Amino acid sequence: MLCEKCSEPVHNPEKCDYCEKVLCVSCVKSSKNPKKTTRLVICKACWGNMEKRTKFKQAR
Repeated sequence: MLCEKCSEPVHNPEKCDYCEKVLCVSCVKSSKNPKKTTRLVICKACWGNMEKRTKFKQAR
């Protein structure tokens, strides 16, 4: 599989919850587990959008 941002091969892909792109580890800006069964991931491009960043930080 290839990263949709940098086109590098990905062995453990993660999906950004805000733009739905498949990312490699270096393209992920931040991730957190607000609940035991939920994992939120945000990419570097979405981190620059203040609405998406605020939504990510307020998730519980």
